[in-house]
Amino acid sequence: MIICCIRFSSISLSQMESMKYLTKLFFFFFVLLATSQHVQAQRIPTVFDPYAFLHIIPNPDGSITRIKEFFPTVPPNTSSSLAFSRDVPLNPEKKTWVRVYLPNKPGPEPVTNLPVVVFAHGGQFILLSTATPQFDSFLSNTASHLNVLVVSVDYRLAPEHRLPAAYDDVLEALYWVKDKKDEWVAKYGDVSRCIIMGESAGGNIAYNVGLRALGQVNKLKPLVIRGLVLVQPFFGGANQVFVKTGNVPLEVIELLWRLTLPLGANKNNPYFNPMFGGGSSNLEMIKDLGWRVAIAGCDGDGLFERQAEVFGFLKKRGVDASSYFSNGYYHGVFVNNIFASQKLFEFVRSVFSSELAY
Repeated sequence: MIICCIRFSSISLSQMESMKYLTKLFFFFFVLLATSQHVQAQRIPTVFDPYAFLHIIPNPDGSITRIKEFFPTVPPNTSSSLAFSRDVPLNPEKKTWVRVYLPNKPGPEPVTNLPVVVFAHGGQFILLSTATPQFDSFLSNTASHLNVLVVSVDYRLAPEHRLPAAYDDVLEALYWVKDKKDEWVAKYGDVSRCIIMGESAGGNIAYNVGLRALGQVNKLKPLVIRGLVLVQPFFGGANQVFVKTGNVPLEVIELLWRLTLPLGANKNNPYFNPMFGGGSSNLEMIKDLGWRVAIAGCDGDGLFERQAEVFGFLKKRGVDASSYFSNGYYHGVFVNNIFASQKLFEFVRSVFSSELAY
């Protein structure tokens, strides 16, 4: 059973119906694991169609059409009991923006000097938004339970904008936070206590953005990154072993790689495989700067084996890495299941106890 905390008061009945279907998508593998009723109702394919499975339609120019009814969004919240939120442009030319979450705590004014979490949402690089109901609810809970200011980045999606576009956008968001271009960040955030966090594809983004930021620590000051939180990160590689759950068609995974990676690149590359070529040379800087890396996952996730391998690899490289690996569950559980979310928050607080102290 999935328990989702979603603000139904701010959406229409038709959106609620769409969200019921979207929740099914998240249950198996976010948007990867639903039956493709809408597209398949129009034609009965003779072979498995990963595009129909994802509710997308390929276009001749290499872009995709995302069937909107399967991907509802919600507006920012100005009256939540958990956290307030607002949308702010990041780069108008690139049409990127951020949703900022401020915890709603007792008292006449919000708490100041809050740690800042820069977050990258999931969706396998090609789908979803920071305004997707499940992410919006999860981030309100994150802001409230960790007592942090969350800056969630609505980055550009593949295949229209292949990697490293998403990495570029989240790195740009770090500089946006550093410059305190938003009044909430300027008034309530402590940029000297910054954590980069991401879920699924966002976990991959958080890791790769962290590696890039290592070479720019002086430019980023006064923003100081304290570490990374990788929630069921989407890592892969040519020799990847998938947990056999029966829920993740290999054809879908292969399609995602083809839609996401730079044209001509194969799936065994540093973007998807942190261990490729022995790993980034910047890993030594993670150790020297005292960053901590927290990885959360579960063995019911088809990507679990690679996540566990990456954790072991980081430990061997001397990185201060911690893991929370639970039994069972599924990909996306920490966003969709409030009890799993609570366990995640407890884990993150234990790893970053000094940064997240009340």
